[in-house]
Amino acid sequence: MAAVPRLCLRCGGPSRRAFVATDRNRCVSDRRFEYLCCDVCGVIWMADVPDDLGGLYPSDYHTAMAPADLAAAIVAEAPRLRLLTRHVSPGRLVEIGPSRGVFAAAAKAAGFDVTALELDPECCRHLELNVGVRAINTATPETVLPTLPRSRAVVAWHVIEHVPDPWGLLRVIAARLEPGGVLALATPNPGSLQFRLFGARWLHADTPRHLTLIPLAALRDEAAGHGLELIGTTTTDPVGLALNEAGWQRSFLRPPAQRQEVRFAWTIGRVLATLLGPVERRGLHGAAYTALFRRNGG
Repeated sequence: MAAVPRLCLRCGGPSRRAFVATDRNRCVSDRRFEYLCCDVCGVIWMADVPDDLGGLYPSDYHTAMAPADLAAAIVAEAPRLRLLTRHVSPGRLVEIGPSRGVFAAAAKAAGFDVTALELDPECCRHLELNVGVRAINTATPETVLPTLPRSRAVVAWHVIEHVPDPWGLLRVIAARLEPGGVLALATPNPGSLQFRLFGARWLHADTPRHLTLIPLAALRDEAAGHGLELIGTTTTDPVGLALNEAGWQRSFLRPPAQRQEVRFAWTIGRVLATLLGPVERRGLHGAAYTALFRRNGG
């Protein structure tokens, strides 16, 4: 008897196997992980999420940053900060998963009152001591957000794909935004040219740390159900372009793909990124998309 398809966690639609992958990027685990794809909305998710998600992140996952390097790094965040301030003025801002806090520092310098929700305790200490923002150490931001004042902005740069329940988190974010407030997030793009070509080998699948790959249309529709209107998308912001190049460079490599520079891969990646850039830019086919949403009522 054929196995009964597991239903989509978002829309309840039937699913099929999308791919099976190991930890090609960092080789923290030798386990094989199965991902399912919804036949209705196209969301891809890990079938059996491990209990100990923290153990999937190696000690060097967060790039070390000396306090003296922070000021220079903030400058590189200007394009992402402009994406946000184009739609919302400074006020309370919550950043989910800020890592070493470069964007948090840029937002603080721009006048935002920043609260950071971060899984890694060492990053939290760095955020408070060196960045100077309030940091809350949590693995469940969806339980902490309701305890905070409503925010003018919530940002989640490459976070939602790591969360066991992205739909619950999205629902809570929508409820905790001020009317007219903005959610800005970025996430790997399963509609990308790279994912279609590489599948389980794709660098930005990042098995097993990425639990869900979300098509933009599915995210847009889910957000709309919680009163969030899509107001902007791009795959060609500076971070998105860097991820395009990294995907071409590293998806060809044998595990671990996230290792020190391999010169031939850098050369091949840059050539392919240049040649295929026009295709990736057309129709939001880049490796990652950035999306901005406004809460209704503003």
